[in-house]
Amino acid sequence: MSITVGLVLVVVGAMLSSLSIAQRGERFAADRAEALDEMRGAMARVTKDLRQADGLDAGALADHFEADTYVQGVAAHVVYDVSGGILTRQVNGGSSEVLAEPLVTDSVFTYEPDAASAEVVAIRLEIRPRTSPDTTIELTSEVRMRNRNSA
Repeated sequence: MSITVGLVLVVVGAMLSSLSIAQRGERFAADRAEALDEMRGAMARVTKDLRQADGLDAGALADHFEADTYVQGVAAHVVYDVSGGILTRQVNGGSSEVLAEPLVTDSVFTYEPDAASAEVVAIRLEIRPRTSPDTTIELTSEVRMRNRNSA
């Protein structure tokens, strides 16, 4: 009887261990999917605003830019800022909306040939999923400034 109970305990222990591993894997997959969705939404918002912008305001940096663009067909001034691993967007001086967090670095934007006369803006979002801080997910895009003023 004690041998049978011992074997049952070993089998139950193995099953509980497998269940725990499966739950951790499921949490990781769900967190990764959530992070990717957040990154895709942020990337879509930034690229749309940049494509419709008539150029960047002076002072564009790797963690900040301002531009006059269109939001839902209406002219608007948008400000993108990355600070402390949080990408925010502000429209017409209103409240800031968080688009993505926690970013690995605040250096998100690069400009070609330079910020003052940017023809192409490269965006690189890199996030650490909350349940797997030793993993990073990266999403990149390049936007050609279509409506850039040539003045």
